[in-house]
Amino acid sequence: MGTPIAVLGAGAMGSAAAVLLARHGDVDLLVLDVDGERAERVAARVGAEGRGFDPASGELVELLKRVRAVAACIPYRANLPTMEAALAAGCHYADLGGLFHTTRKQLELDGRFREAGLSAVLGIGSAPGLTNVLAKLGADRLDRVDSIEMADGAVDLAADGGFGVPYSAETVLDEFTMPAVVFEDGELREVPAGSGVVDWDFPEPVGTQPAMYTLHSEPATLPWTIPGVRDVRWRLALPRAVHEGFAFLVGIGLASADPVPTSAGPVAPREVLVAVLNRLPAPEGEPRDVEYLDVRVRGEEDGRVVEHRALARFDPSPEGLSAGAFGTALPITISARWQAEGRVPPGVHPPEVAFDAAAFVAACEAEGVRFETSLRPLP
Repeated sequence: MGTPIAVLGAGAMGSAAAVLLARHGDVDLLVLDVDGERAERVAARVGAEGRGFDPASGELVELLKRVRAVAACIPYRANLPTMEAALAAGCHYADLGGLFHTTRKQLELDGRFREAGLSAVLGIGSAPGLTNVLAKLGADRLDRVDSIEMADGAVDLAADGGFGVPYSAETVLDEFTMPAVVFEDGELREVPAGSGVVDWDFPEPVGTQPAMYTLHSEPATLPWTIPGVRDVRWRLALPRAVHEGFAFLVGIGLASADPVPTSAGPVAPREVLVAVLNRLPAPEGEPRDVEYLDVRVRGEEDGRVVEHRALARFDPSPEGLSAGAFGTALPITISARWQAEGRVPPGVHPPEVAFDAAAFVAACEAEGVRFETSLRPLP
């Protein structure tokens, strides 16, 4: 028998996490989903057990009693009740992020997890997650930290360079419409969605892309876990045609959830837009996307003003996972394994303090992520 670990959620990220956990023969995997058939399909692919459950009952708690850790690959709105289920079951917990506000509420459970001798790691995907770890990696190499700038950019080489939907249309629309939060000059500030646009230079093949502020979990924790930092900013970069296309759709009101009168009766523009976007053809064949995380930590080392830059590159995995799915799912699988092995102390932790940053980067590298780090003096 291997180490019992559950993946909660059998959607795109949960199925990717199951595939990556199946790389390790010492893991006894259980796939859980409210849709039992979907859980069984994912489990069958990796030779695991799949189970459905009724979220309105106590079934999830009973199922989690069978495992040491759960990797929750679920909508962030379900994070808090799932943490409660993990506490009741006595198992460690990890998730892919709480979109800032939910993350801050989750941190309030720290005392209860400590008392139970359990660990919880919040937002341990690629971003948030590996971005936090790379920020800590840079901070550990400096004597003083002033600012942390983070961006995520990707390109699909199978696309024609025109407009497309890179992932869930609902998620992209949220990113263009939900007010973002940045940490500037020592204070949290709410800024308009889609603001703060800069041209961000990623390595090829991603290249230069417009990067904008979106609501994210990194500013919910890094200002308090990296001593002395005064500025923490997160940006999402999309291919220019995608960025400009969604900005136009949002700008003319098609992302609004408020019904408008039509000859067929009141219609919410957003519902129509999402339905139309979901009908756009997706690239066929094997995935050919490439994604980069770029984390720049500025501060002082040996009396010099310097910038530490860390790049993480994701490519499609040998199992056929897209770069985006591989990069998002891999960190939570490493976290769940380490938690099940007792390598994360009790309590609720953001990624930057849950692990030794260099050790976590090495674990990701061993699984196929490519890293580059550099340190350069600034004027």
